[in-house]
Amino acid sequence: MAVLDDQFLKELASLAAPYPRYKWYLSAMVALGAMNYPEEIPNLYTRLLASYIPKEEQFSETRKIREAFTKLCGIQGAAKTGSALRNLYNATPKDLLDPTRYRKNDTDEIAFARGEEFHKRIYGPNPSYEDNANNLAAPDYHYIVRNYFYGRIFSYDGIIDDMETSQVIISCLIGIDCMQQLRNHMKGMQYNGARKEEVEMIREIVVKVARKLDVSFKSGNPIAVPDIE
Repeated sequence: MAVLDDQFLKELASLAAPYPRYKWYLSAMVALGAMNYPEEIPNLYTRLLASYIPKEEQFSETRKIREAFTKLCGIQGAAKTGSALRNLYNATPKDLLDPTRYRKNDTDEIAFARGEEFHKRIYGPNPSYEDNANNLAAPDYHYIVRNYFYGRIFSYDGIIDDMETSQVIISCLIGIDCMQQLRNHMKGMQYNGARKEEVEMIREIVVKVARKLDVSFKSGNPIAVPDIE
């Protein structure tokens, strides 16, 4: 029996209804992977196809879900992402599978420049962000994150755009209980045009999934969405 039952999914859909720019099920899917409940992904996905994603959008929306998990290997790690994607694959109808490798034509030059711009859009306007902190802590980590995570992974916008990427990053950071990083990304999403109530909706979706799964957070609840300066 699915933990995320039909009545619960209706509640999530109703919560997100005033904010159609952001699909609630992207955050719910990400939450399942981040909280290490990949076995629940097929149940949720099957219900989405049956009741929430129109037939004509199922290929593109399935591709977005796959891309969300793919991007999040840079947040939650390859192991959780692999488990999520394999469980999704097992529930995906053959006509919704996609063998395309979308990043295959990216060069380092293109990806690194694109990643640098994306990083600036998220962190540049934030006066509380210490840009050199990662470089001082571990130069190799800084190089990998800026060039490969932001360049090769996060900034690729051929399937989900910057704002959807911020949505899934925020959803994942809540799911893995990483509050320090979460604060900066919640601010960054607002600096790039999201309304505070939209970010609050994303947060609430993940919190509701956590409560349904009986997952607790170290501090009791994830941090509130901060105001921006």
